[in-house]
Amino acid sequence: MRKDFILDFETIGSDAKVIPVINCAYTTFEWDRFESDNPYSFQELVATMQKSKLDIKDQMHNHGCKYTNADLQWWLDKPAELRADLKPSEDDLKPNQFIAKLLDYLLSSNKISYWWSRSNTFDPIILDRMAEISNKKNQLSAYLPYWKVRDTRTYIDAKFNFPGNNGFCPFPDEEKWEITFNAHDAKHDVAADIMRLQAITRAELDMELPNG
Repeated sequence: MRKDFILDFETIGSDAKVIPVINCAYTTFEWDRFESDNPYSFQELVATMQKSKLDIKDQMHNHGCKYTNADLQWWLDKPAELRADLKPSEDDLKPNQFIAKLLDYLLSSNKISYWWSRSNTFDPIILDRMAEISNKKNQLSAYLPYWKVRDTRTYIDAKFNFPGNNGFCPFPDEEKWEITFNAHDAKHDVAADIMRLQAITRAELDMELPNG
């Protein structure tokens, strides 16, 4: 049985080398279910997703993270439910606590075949940075080696001959759950990409994939 891992960071800003992380959603999924009579639903994926909220102040004061006023304003212009994790809470994790929690999850998940993000020039760099400041790079690499990371955007675009749609697949399946989808909600972003991978796989099985 093939099991893959996927994650998504929400951040203040876009420079992966210095920006603070707001939260991270992650989960594993079984590729075999894509081809089964029991495929994933968007609701199931969101309900079973892992999510960690990080301590923004700690990242700024102790790890040199920074953002611009424009970066912050981008979030302040979003709906209140998406801004909620900007506020400090007693559940906030420091980077070393987040990495420890993630390692525990990966240990319990057994062997990971591949791991995924939407843009390998962003999330994997942030993850590597957090592992480094936590002195856990070697431990994390044992579960998520650099050569097994895959980019969902590139995978999706390649299936459609790179149509320039930023890696969103044009299948009716997406219309069934998009009404409940909130962009920039990390759980929703991860679930959406799993659903896209699943839709392509099932379409290929049915010989319905467009030729580009």
